[in-house]
Amino acid sequence: MQTKGVRMSKNTSQAIKSVIAKDCGFKAKKVTNEMPFMANRNLSYFVCMDVIYDLEHKFNVKLPESDFAKYNTVGDLINSVVSELKTRSK
Repeated sequence: MQTKGVRMSKNTSQAIKSVIAKDCGFKAKKVTNEMPFMANRNLSYFVCMDVIYDLEHKFNVKLPESDFAKYNTVGDLINSVVSELKTRSK
């Protein structure tokens, strides 16, 4: 995986969407950046935590629990993971 630029974001975005689809039981094509994540999805807290845990392990990043409420959409979560990867690669 490339660690800089738009290509990383696109690859990362697809990988994150795949994890969300798998953990939440969604069809991968239905997971979009605009899709609500933590709020209004009827997902249990535990399913959301599974997604976060799997993303932390897959990308070797730490997503602070204090930020979880900020993940209103899948795009918010993607931006957070990409930001952590960029911080780590510096």
